[in-house]
Amino acid sequence: MTNYSSFFTKNLVNCLKIFIPNYTSKRIDFKSKSKKKFDPVTVFDIKIEKKLHNLILNKYPNSNFIGEETTNRDKKGKNFLTWVVDPIDGTKNLLIGSPVWSNLVGLCFGKKPLFGLAFFPMLKRYYFSDSKKTYLFKNFKNKSTLKSSRKTDLKNSIIVTNTINTIKKKKILNFFLKHKGLFKISNLDALNYCLLAEGKVDVIVESKVKKVDIIPLIPIIENSGGKISNWRGESDISKGDILVSSNGILHTKMISKLKKI
Repeated sequence: MTNYSSFFTKNLVNCLKIFIPNYTSKRIDFKSKSKKKFDPVTVFDIKIEKKLHNLILNKYPNSNFIGEETTNRDKKGKNFLTWVVDPIDGTKNLLIGSPVWSNLVGLCFGKKPLFGLAFFPMLKRYYFSDSKKTYLFKNFKNKSTLKSSRKTDLKNSIIVTNTINTIKKKKILNFFLKHKGLFKISNLDALNYCLLAEGKVDVIVESKVKKVDIIPLIPIIENSGGKISNWRGESDISKGDILVSSNGILHTKMISKLKKI
């Protein structure tokens, strides 16, 4: 059987470590990919994706590859491997000098995400799921198994969202304003989902999430005990309305609340 875990935790991690000395305190140049909205891309986005593309397809030449920036290859078919890469998740955080951005790599068999890696170079840690469990590697080496929170009381739960895109929907804003527990717009991008896997966050509500931003995180969420769906409780998250909860009971309660507003 192919040892994908070793490829993730050794080959991919070592590849991403190579770039760490280049993340200096200097201001990073960028351009926007869109004329309609600010969607920044940097030289790191391009270089990292190219490096990962070459490394992955040299090792697994018959795979599909979906990257956020430049390189996509889709062979189609039922039983196919697809690598999904977001070279810099949280580019805006990178640009302002915040350390909470990451490199995301996921592996799907057919449409099912099986492996996921969220690598945080400036935090000196990464999160990895091997399709069975979710792990945290502090200082890139100290390994621990993660379990999400078992809290079932929605009133005292910690709910977060990443951006104002979510609360632009008035009914969602009203729900958050009435929430009795902690609610925060965190701007932590992928780190929110990893903190949920650690048991530090209970619920994440998101809107307009792109496929490359969430697919690598699904194994990390699910294999720590978390649940993910759209706001209606369905598995189809292609439209970008994402609900993630630390456990099934809390997830059911959140869906019930969202359906009423």
